[in-house]
Amino acid sequence: MFISKLAPIYMTGLIASVLASPLETLAVHTEGQALAKRAEGIHLVNCRTYSLVVYCSNDSNCNFFPSDANKCVPTKGILTWEIPNGLCAFNTGESFHWNIRSNAQSQENYSVVGSGNNNERGFVIRKDDKHVMFTDPNNGEQCSSIYYAV
Repeated sequence: MFISKLAPIYMTGLIASVLASPLETLAVHTEGQALAKRAEGIHLVNCRTYSLVVYCSNDSNCNFFPSDANKCVPTKGILTWEIPNGLCAFNTGESFHWNIRSNAQSQENYSVVGSGNNNERGFVIRKDDKHVMFTDPNNGEQCSSIYYAV
């Protein structure tokens, strides 16, 4: 009886705290696993023969080959992402700058390894687990997320 009287009070407080939290901007991590990435995000991606910077307006729905406006090729071939002052310019006029520590690949998955920014705001860069994000429909190459910025 006592618990049933407290449940509505507890639920009201829980709902209020959830609504007050900016869930869209959080990347939730627990026990080394990424549970969700729910925000605008940028992935630094390696395919078999080339690298891409991929912009995702909703990072929790970003596992498909990007449109021309949402991808940028920073260099020919595979890029080593662990550099200061990395830059890629999208054909929309947007650009993404990044700084990733030289030892970033030796860090745990999902740990903070650098920072980045576009024309609007700053991003925290985390090491990703190299999961396959998409397959390039033009050549069949699988493309994996090496780092992500949210």
